[in-house]
Amino acid sequence: METAFDILVVNQDFKSEATDSVTLQRGDIVEVLKTSTETTESTVKKSGADSNTTAKWLVRVFGDNAKEGWVPRNILEDSSTASMLNGNDKESVDFQKKAVIRELLDTEEEFGRDLQNVVDRYIKAVDAANAPRTVRDSKDIIFGNFQQIAEFHTKVFNDGVQYYKDKPNMVVKTFLRLERDFDMHVKYCKTEPLAQEYLASNKEAFTFFQVKIK
Repeated sequence: METAFDILVVNQDFKSEATDSVTLQRGDIVEVLKTSTETTESTVKKSGADSNTTAKWLVRVFGDNAKEGWVPRNILEDSSTASMLNGNDKESVDFQKKAVIRELLDTEEEFGRDLQNVVDRYIKAVDAANAPRTVRDSKDIIFGNFQQIAEFHTKVFNDGVQYYKDKPNMVVKTFLRLERDFDMHVKYCKTEPLAQEYLASNKEAFTFFQVKIK
């Protein structure tokens, strides 16, 4: 078995003709789950075929966990070595990829600063000794898992994207590795209406945060 769990790009359209295969389009991004070959080395030498044309890899289309199957190795390549992709030359494509990653990093860093500002300005204020008792006791209702989300973006996700900033085609590994961690945002969205309801019905808490906003 060769290297598994690589992230590769499909370099040509491929139509599946077997039940264990999958139809792909040029430009699709796939995750390699397993590698194999249908022929022995001696058969390849005898026929004169390139091992890349006889090997088949099990792949899963990124973003669609239900879509996976065996495909020829020769239709897959590391996007950083692709000479053509979506009609652009390699230099242009590489530049565009790095620009996208740079924008992602800039946006994530700004988002992280905004999250940390909420933590520093409001959550820490609730922890202070002079905060109203009713507000301190209701911290979990008001903020839910907000602080956990802030720490995730400023310390974990941002570092993961930074790690692959010079290898744009590999940054998807960060998303795959942290896929389940993004569920914390769902949890926050589910509890946020309770926070709004609490602030609307508790005058002391509402006034406390209004003062902090000014």
